[in-house]
Amino acid sequence: MMESYGGWQKMLVQSWLYLSLSLLIITRALGSQQFTAQPENTTTTQNSTIVLQCEVKNRQGTLQWTRNRLGLGTVRALPGFPRYSMVGGTNIIGGDTIEEYNLKIVDIQLEDDGEYRCQVTATEQTHGIITNKITLNVQLPPDPPQMGDVSTIAVIQGSPTNVSCQANNGKPGAEITWYQEGVRITHNVFSRTMTRTDKRADTLSVVTIVASKEDAGKKIECRANNPALRVPYKTHAILDVQYPPSLTMAHNISRQIREYDYVRFTCTGTANPYNIQWKWYHDGVGISGSNQNYLDIPSIKRDYHQSRITCEGSNAVGSTRAYETLQIQYGPRFIGAPQHVAVDLGDSATLVCNAEGNPEPNILWTKQDYYNPVSTSPTFNIPEVEAQDLGTYICTATSLVAGFHEVSREILLLQKGPPKILSNKNQYAATGASAKLECLVRSVPTPTKIKWERNNVEIDYASSGRYSELEEPLADGVKHMLQIIQVQESDFGQYNCSVENARGADLITITLLEKDILPLSYIIGGVVGGVALIFLIVIVFVIYHRYKASDSDSYAETDSNTEIKKREKTESPSDFTKSTLMDQWRQDLNFHCPTDYEDLYGQKGKQQCTVSTVESTDTNCNEHKLNSSGYGTLTSDNYINAYDHHNGGPLFSDYAHRTDEAPPAERYEYGYNTISYSPHLSRSRFENGYNTYGTSSFRSASRTDFTNPDYTDPYSNRLPPADVNTAKLATTV
Repeated sequence: MMESYGGWQKMLVQSWLYLSLSLLIITRALGSQQFTAQPENTTTTQNSTIVLQCEVKNRQGTLQWTRNRLGLGTVRALPGFPRYSMVGGTNIIGGDTIEEYNLKIVDIQLEDDGEYRCQVTATEQTHGIITNKITLNVQLPPDPPQMGDVSTIAVIQGSPTNVSCQANNGKPGAEITWYQEGVRITHNVFSRTMTRTDKRADTLSVVTIVASKEDAGKKIECRANNPALRVPYKTHAILDVQYPPSLTMAHNISRQIREYDYVRFTCTGTANPYNIQWKWYHDGVGISGSNQNYLDIPSIKRDYHQSRITCEGSNAVGSTRAYETLQIQYGPRFIGAPQHVAVDLGDSATLVCNAEGNPEPNILWTKQDYYNPVSTSPTFNIPEVEAQDLGTYICTATSLVAGFHEVSREILLLQKGPPKILSNKNQYAATGASAKLECLVRSVPTPTKIKWERNNVEIDYASSGRYSELEEPLADGVKHMLQIIQVQESDFGQYNCSVENARGADLITITLLEKDILPLSYIIGGVVGGVALIFLIVIVFVIYHRYKASDSDSYAETDSNTEIKKREKTESPSDFTKSTLMDQWRQDLNFHCPTDYEDLYGQKGKQQCTVSTVESTDTNCNEHKLNSSGYGTLTSDNYINAYDHHNGGPLFSDYAHRTDEAPPAERYEYGYNTISYSPHLSRSRFENGYNTYGTSSFRSASRTDFTNPDYTDPYSNRLPPADVNTAKLATTV
């Protein structure tokens, strides 16, 4: 049973093979259907027209086109697709029928993009055929590129700035290129294309620009292109290069700046944006109120030398600074206090004169009253001091720049010795006021101890409650003062001031006396009386001038009157009259010269004028001579003798070399406590306080000394010169 079923199946298969073979032989005999022309991949642009080829020989089946595997129809007009149609004719070549079914597409759109095939269905006599898959690529131009909705692009100088450009909806995506002023930019460019589901693509491109100020106002261009465009799209923007202020600093002085110049510093420059905020600095410290592009220094000082003036300009981008290190020319100035030197004879001495200036000043040393220089170095060394070397030396610092004044200071070369107290023995104070007892000590070296005693008992400042001591150092000693608060009756009396140094000691007894005070009522009465007297004088003066004016109007001048006036003008006083007037002047002014002195104007007379020295009773006019100015001049012997008589010996040894000519007052530092041994004491030396010494035994005079009833001016008996223009004689000073 099984064997008969397998045989039957075998026979069926063999029959099918024989039938197929027979059909194949018949088909070949009749001619099979085949393509003689097939479509190819095609790229086109939107709105164009294309024809895809499809030619069939011996077609037996039904022919149609497919798009993306979707049949378009078998009728040549393809009614479902109004822009589609199958075109072509029929040709017979060598007994074969060739038919054209080319697919024509007009006004191509993006939806036409895809895969196409031409196929013929199978029949009983032939099998079906189909072409290779081809692609229709529809290209679309991109939208015009955009660089943002701006016509200018702000970039910061020297700082990398990204500039972007975008072109959308292209197929394929647009190619973006960059240009600056027509020159293509190839560096620092990055682009990216993003394809959407609708086959369109968006392209973004970024270029990184590092702009300089020279790029300001230049055009940067973005170009977008793809195969669908004949001419690339273009767009551009102008570069707005922003940068912090670029500054230049200057000032109004064409030469080198000098001390006390009026200097205006100015800052100028460019910036974008230009709304600059200004600020000035001096050595890094802000100057308040300096918010302009200039800085005024009305009178620049030497302190600005080597300092830095800085100008800062700021805007929205950043800040910039410009600066200048100042070089200030200034005149000489001494550094520190004068360094006086005390030595023993035979020792070496070095005098130091420290002065500064720009440029560095020249130094000149002279000895007082000797104008020949002794040194031009800041340090003056004397290897072995002799007696004639002692005294006052003047150091003068002179600038090399015209217009700066020289400055001078006195440096004392002193001889060491025991102390000497020079204070007045009688000093005054008012009850209820404060008193200062002065113990003025000349001491080289400096005193080691100064002590005040009351009734031979040392004053205890701590327990007294009203006593205190003050001390002021001097060039050759010290001024020590005992201060008493609210002087009482019991405070008047004697006080002892004792001083010691390494060379000896000295003691003085000072008596504190009560000073009479004019009652306030007397003072007020005097003031009122003085005002009334002045008012009365004014009234008399006015009345007199009114009377004189009225009298002149009524007086008729005649020729005789005129002649009388002429004679009055030409006639001079008689010798008797002149003699009488001169004698009266001499008596009134206590002029003590003998009457046989012939000439008041400096001519030699028969007898010399008497000049008194301190603690000297010598009235011999022959010992003293009247110089051309009317001053009595001491001879060197009497000068030294007078000094020795009071002080017990000279401290300095240069008196014999003195002349009457004093150095110019303006050469000396104002306010410096000087010791002068010149016979002519300048006014400034009296005004500067207590530390000015005259020649001979002239003591250091405080301002209270000149009001002290017991104080004796050593020059009180010397006459100043007469006024030769009016023949009036000055009173005793």
